[in-house]
Amino acid sequence: MVDVGQSKICLEEFQQKCIELATGKGSETPYEDYEQSRANLLSQPELLPRLPSWVSSCRYGSQFWSLMKRTSPTYQGRREFIWESLSPVFEYVELGITEPASISLEALLPNCTSVAVSECWRKMHVRRISDPEGAITTARALVEATCKYILEELGETYSDKDDLPRLYKKTAVAMSLSPGQHSEQIFKQILSGCSSVIDGFAALRNALGDAHGKGKTNAPPSTRHADLAVNLAGTISTFLIATYEERHKIK
Repeated sequence: MVDVGQSKICLEEFQQKCIELATGKGSETPYEDYEQSRANLLSQPELLPRLPSWVSSCRYGSQFWSLMKRTSPTYQGRREFIWESLSPVFEYVELGITEPASISLEALLPNCTSVAVSECWRKMHVRRISDPEGAITTARALVEATCKYILEELGETYSDKDDLPRLYKKTAVAMSLSPGQHSEQIFKQILSGCSSVIDGFAALRNALGDAHGKGKTNAPPSTRHADLAVNLAGTISTFLIATYEERHKIK
């Protein structure tokens, strides 16, 4: 569970300093105030994967001010941008959301050079509560990005036309994780189960994700559906990256 106290204080302070800078109000040192509140926010490690990308890219108050001028010509438009982009983080803190089991992937990300994998991981967790459809779609994208990352690192080729099952099969074969490459029944069964999960991702994304338009009778997914997709994607991606790190990258 999230420690609501300090995380919420830092988040509320940061949002307030952003609004003050974006609307020309506050103290006589708005840039410095933004930078200090940003530093306080970044000191909360459990929030880092959930923060919008502009928090990372706008290191200085002057950079955030430039972003605000590009975002909206009105104070209200800037406020709404700040509120909306930080809203998922507030939901995470205030609801005390329990992390899905796939959080273990986070420990492997520093060694992973794929920007796509890291970004999918961040977006997946940000959207899990406030946008279950988006989380499901991004979960599938995480596995796809993981497969492409490993294939590229191993010098293997793939086509833009390759769907997720084909990408996973190529990745599994390249790392000796295909069921047919093992003789022991237990390993064949587990690896076959991984392949079945991958095959099911397309159906899950099509049925509950936001990649396709929905009809009037389609019920929206809930957080539990998003958690299922996030856990499956995180588990598969963690297994693939950990195997690659152990067998091929770390000497």
